[in-house]
Amino acid sequence: MNILGVETMPKSKESRKDDVKPKLKVRFAQLNIQQLEVAEYMNESKQTISAWANGHKEPSLIKAYRLAHFLNCKVDDLWEYVEKKEE
Repeated sequence: MNILGVETMPKSKESRKDDVKPKLKVRFAQLNIQQLEVAEYMNESKQTISAWANGHKEPSLIKAYRLAHFLNCKVDDLWEYVEKKEE
């Protein structure tokens, strides 16, 4: 909680309960497509696409759907939801 008594979001990825694992690299390989091609279609930088593919960033929901449409698959095919177990 912050000084106003409001719950704040965890700052580090390790403190999150659940996670999303990207499977973009697999789809890119299946289609023999380069990140630069995806970046141009999505009107994003190659660095942004790389960050999505490596799990450093997550796209907005609309961008995820647009990417799935471009790659001819479902959003679920591009990211895997992983629930972390309580320790």
